[in-house]
Amino acid sequence: MSSKKFTRWIDRENYKVSLKIASSYYSRKENGESPPYDSLKFWKHVLKRLFFVFITLFRFNKNPYAVYRNKSFSKKIKRMVGIDKMEFTDLLNYKNEFKSLEFPVFDHPVVSIVICVHNQIRYTYNCLASVLMNTTNVDYEVIVVDDYSSDSSLEVLKLIENIKLIINEENLGFLKSSNRGASYASGQYICFLNNDTQVRTGWLSALLATFDLNEHVGLVGAKLVYPYGLIQEAGGIVNYKGEPANYGKFEAVSDLKYNYLRETDYCSGACILLLLRDFNQLGGFSEEYAPAYYEDTDLCFAIRYILKKRVYYQPLAEVVHYEGVSSGKVKTVGNVKRFQEINTKTFKEKWQNVFSTFNLVDNFREIADKFLSSQKTILFIEPLLPLYDKDSGSRRIFEIIKICLDLKYRIIFLPEFDSKTEPYYSRLTNMGVWVLTRIFPEQSLKKKLLSIVGKIDVAWVCRPSLNEYYQDLFERQNIFWIYDTVDLHFLRLERELELKNTDKEEAAKEVRLIKEKEIELAKAADLTLVVTPNEASILKDNGIKTIEVIPNIHVPKQFQFLGFEHRSDLCFIGGYRHQPNVDAAIWLVNEIMPLIWKRYPDIKLNLLGSYPPEEVVELQSDRVYVPGYLPDVSTFFITNRVFVAPLRYGAGMKGKIGQSLEYGLPVVTTTIGAEGMNLENGKNVLIADDADNFAKKVIDIYTDEVLWNEVAMHSMEAIEEYTPERVREKLYKLFSRTN
Repeated sequence: MSSKKFTRWIDRENYKVSLKIASSYYSRKENGESPPYDSLKFWKHVLKRLFFVFITLFRFNKNPYAVYRNKSFSKKIKRMVGIDKMEFTDLLNYKNEFKSLEFPVFDHPVVSIVICVHNQIRYTYNCLASVLMNTTNVDYEVIVVDDYSSDSSLEVLKLIENIKLIINEENLGFLKSSNRGASYASGQYICFLNNDTQVRTGWLSALLATFDLNEHVGLVGAKLVYPYGLIQEAGGIVNYKGEPANYGKFEAVSDLKYNYLRETDYCSGACILLLLRDFNQLGGFSEEYAPAYYEDTDLCFAIRYILKKRVYYQPLAEVVHYEGVSSGKVKTVGNVKRFQEINTKTFKEKWQNVFSTFNLVDNFREIADKFLSSQKTILFIEPLLPLYDKDSGSRRIFEIIKICLDLKYRIIFLPEFDSKTEPYYSRLTNMGVWVLTRIFPEQSLKKKLLSIVGKIDVAWVCRPSLNEYYQDLFERQNIFWIYDTVDLHFLRLERELELKNTDKEEAAKEVRLIKEKEIELAKAADLTLVVTPNEASILKDNGIKTIEVIPNIHVPKQFQFLGFEHRSDLCFIGGYRHQPNVDAAIWLVNEIMPLIWKRYPDIKLNLLGSYPPEEVVELQSDRVYVPGYLPDVSTFFITNRVFVAPLRYGAGMKGKIGQSLEYGLPVVTTTIGAEGMNLENGKNVLIADDADNFAKKVIDIYTDEVLWNEVAMHSMEAIEEYTPERVREKLYKLFSRTN
């Protein structure tokens, strides 16, 4: 075993055994039982953990000081034996001294956060502090209901500025206090948050995003986690007997099973978000469950089965919950926990007709996925997450995913070489895509796929290398396999070879091997996709029969169109990780622009695009702007007069051309740049393939208002067949072949 493989094995096994130790220890503790010190299996796991600690210290010479610093002796021991290996280390500490907090004031809060309090001021204070620290990009208000506390809660709460403080004159209990707090809410949404929680970064915006990106959402709940790094609840589930359970309890926070947006039966009221009007329409939490327990489960059932809306679990909204601080962890004489058993009967009797429609299964995973059971599942595999605002291929696959979701398919996305690049990971997750990320120190994603492969109906795999890597898996599992070429790599490489002065004999041999591999994959796949008709013809000439054209997708922009006289300058855009774009930028600046500047020295060139390499950055001057990635490039397409794309080689459909046409911005490009889009030279594009003619065409359209208006008028017409509606028709027919 190589050193790297051995290191990964140690990390993986150390993680797995620590998870078993922590889960065993805390599952007993949370249930009010003694720790598992009487279990031989527990001590075997501890010995294994200590062995891995020893190996880590002496083989890899890792210094553990930072991990154990400032911990008590007992905490050091718990960490060493693996009990607290996965604990959150960035939580707020609980103190007895409280500084004033000042919340922001918003004129029109979108969300009203209701926090009910009965004693436990140390927890309440840290809850509020975490809300203040980790709630961004949302206009909100905080409503605190003090339910007749007998400690210093009122005294401390009066130090906190800009909250609505509601004081109960008697102890009403959680349910009635929540309803009272809701009556003071002025937001569009209401969020109920327990006072024994600490919210994590982005929690509230993630909950809200669920409403923004999905239809018929009624209520959303957070991923509730224990401070020691295990899940408390990843959505609540209810079986056919009416018995609720916390899905994922005592499992790893990073486990892929609990990290996708999912419809669920209910979400615990420790952190839920819903429309205030829906809450009021249902009459708030039903007081038949007073003082507490089952009111949240009942509300979720009412949302789904009375209002006919959906209840979602949101994995991106992570909230640490110190469960049972106020009510206790187990039932005792006189504590509120006893109402959990009392209200069980009420809940079962009320919703018995609903339970009778559930499948007769007890398996937690089957129950959790019951709302997905009728959906077909498509697995997409790409090298990276779709960076939809950075390159053409990413935007195409992102638009295809949106269409597939609209067609009611369940989508799983596997980025082979990426993890959680933001905002792309969150955007996909909030849309309902299950993103399989590479979680340390898990095994390869290919092995992860084996655990869910039975749920996959169609595998849509981009690029030759990934298709080759996963081919055996699809063939063994009898999954309908779609090979998406994106562009024909061998065609692009052949064109590059013709252009550049390299060792052509050796390079040609490599290109032939790549071509053979692409043709072989196309023959093996159930269906091969290309983006242009001419690439489909090339594959047909090589004996491929099952081919479909799924092009780039473009949407005409809605904006205030500026006329010829209000525009100036030129622009180009491209992701510079793609070598043809680098070549085009260099050729443009070094050979074409000097011919233009000779006559019009004031024209400026904007070289837009992500990841510009050094040779592109060096092109910057007082007449050439190289900004790198910009989140919004629309200003350039609206105010520049001409888009230039002197692509000398490449393959497939060029997203940059379509992007310019979306804005009605006239384009000057090459034959290769215009291919596959049915563009007509002189009507909706100007085409030239050498520097002199290219410069002439740019000058012609830059200075001739009549020509400019003619090309601009026909630009948007050119992308009519590439709209989402047209491509949706193609995909609907395509997927009908997989049934």
